[in-house]
Amino acid sequence: MDKYKLALLGEASASGLDKGFSIRYKFFEKSYENEISHWRYFQKYRRSIFEKPLYYAFILLGIIISVFGIKAVKRVNEIVERNAINFYKENFDVNDENIGRILRDEETHLSMSVDA
Repeated sequence: MDKYKLALLGEASASGLDKGFSIRYKFFEKSYENEISHWRYFQKYRRSIFEKPLYYAFILLGIIISVFGIKAVKRVNEIVERNAINFYKENFDVNDENIGRILRDEETHLSMSVDA
């Protein structure tokens, strides 16, 4: 699978997860909006029939994780964001304007879990 399709599906999943988190924890709404914009960015390069199923599955997963409390949400968010940051650094040109913006957003999302 190429890096654009993997990023596309990752952002669809992250969007769903943040949507699920934001139902209980409103401070995830901005993160959700960012993830949606990242998803739209990668839709310019690739599309997949798995985007929507992953999005909805991860909404459900986000809701379920939210039931376990804020510590569980922050831990999952930390894992997801660290892996996203590593993926972008390893597979894309971080000096590209759009990838740089996405990377900064992901680092902001990570700080929601490790600094708070």
